[in-house]
Amino acid sequence: MEEIKKLLDYQPLGLSDEEIENADSEMEYFFVNFPLHEARANLWELYKGWVHLEAESPEGEDMTNMLFFCNQMISFLNFSFIVTRQKPKK
Repeated sequence: MEEIKKLLDYQPLGLSDEEIENADSEMEYFFVNFPLHEARANLWELYKGWVHLEAESPEGEDMTNMLFFCNQMISFLNFSFIVTRQKPKK
């Protein structure tokens, strides 16, 4: 457990040891609250809000990085969803 916390740089202060040990269950719980299509849509809305609320038009590199981040997060959501569905039920 200590090794995992070290890898996480001790940042997820709100995570209990049990939550870290059962991370797959926590991912599953995420999709109970936010179905995959809704999670993708929410992430896209956050991106659109970021673009809209930028005081100045975002620089090209900032825009590219944020769009890349959003696309990677959508891929992460997709793969996380797949992992939760492929896991054998206990």
